[in-house]
Amino acid sequence: MQQSTKNIGIATAILVVIAAGAVLYVLQGILLPFILAGLLSILFRPIVVRLRAIKVPMALCIPIVLLIAGGALWGISMIISAGIVSATEKAPLYEARLSDLITQANLGIRKLSVDLFGRPSAMKFENILDPSALAGLATSSVSSLVTLIGDGTLVLLFLVFMVPAGETFPRKLAAIRDRIPSVDIVSIFTTVHDKVLRYLGIKTLLNIVVGLLTWIILAIMGVDFAALIALITFLFHYLPNIGSIISTFIPGFVALVQFESFGFAALVVVILSAMQNLMGNILEPRIMGDSLDLSPVLVLFSLAFWGWMWGIVGMILSVPIMAVVKVVLEAIPATQPIAVLMGSGKRLPSR
Repeated sequence: MQQSTKNIGIATAILVVIAAGAVLYVLQGILLPFILAGLLSILFRPIVVRLRAIKVPMALCIPIVLLIAGGALWGISMIISAGIVSATEKAPLYEARLSDLITQANLGIRKLSVDLFGRPSAMKFENILDPSALAGLATSSVSSLVTLIGDGTLVLLFLVFMVPAGETFPRKLAAIRDRIPSVDIVSIFTTVHDKVLRYLGIKTLLNIVVGLLTWIILAIMGVDFAALIALITFLFHYLPNIGSIISTFIPGFVALVQFESFGFAALVVVILSAMQNLMGNILEPRIMGDSLDLSPVLVLFSLAFWGWMWGIVGMILSVPIMAVVKVVLEAIPATQPIAVLMGSGKRLPSR
């Protein structure tokens, strides 16, 4: 009887997880703007607190926040729009140059294969680096950004209500705390808020610096689409582990096709990699520390899962989402072992 009950419980849990995943996927058009607005409200909370401290009414705080968020959204849309126009104008030239590079690479591989093995290689670069496939990938990536910009109105609408709610929500939680004695919901909310704010605040500032430096470097070196690549770098640096790799590959590839020089493209990649390693591997850990304490394996899995679920935006949100889940699990005694498994292990006592 106990075994049967246990099996029913496991089956029910699996069905709940599947149903939750289906709901998250189907409702992404509503959930993504809502989650983004929630994260923005956390990010803007220190500004609102300072404004309220100098007696600025909430009715004025909301337009100030909307002005900042709307201005950022407008700037991003202008950069994307200019990048699309420029890319459309230069697409035929880039496609021709890429075809020439593929032909040269095929000849080089064939010659090297004959010198080493006495026969030509069957490998063809067009099977690996198909110009039409690359164009499709670039189009889908840009369309994801355009969709995100299109959802900006809904994000701002949610933000209008979340900014004032951020002031009253802690008091609401305190009012119902006594009704849920087994869980300190005020402590959970405070911990989630502080950790997410610290992560987003530091990460956003560092990403802005990386994006600006990328734009300056590419503009000085004369690489096309410098502003758009800098924006992509800013966004992709929210992706743990793979973000910096992608954001150095893109300008390197553009430089290779634009100048048809492997040496110059390598120089672009080396300079950007050195700058990003300095920021990401030296400066960021010193400033941020291990505040989220998430397992690297879990971070990669979360990146893949939320990327599959919600695309690029899901990948950007993957780390804050897992941080929130871990904090909630830590606060519930029955789920604390799961939270320990989700951690990096650096805070465990050494034997």
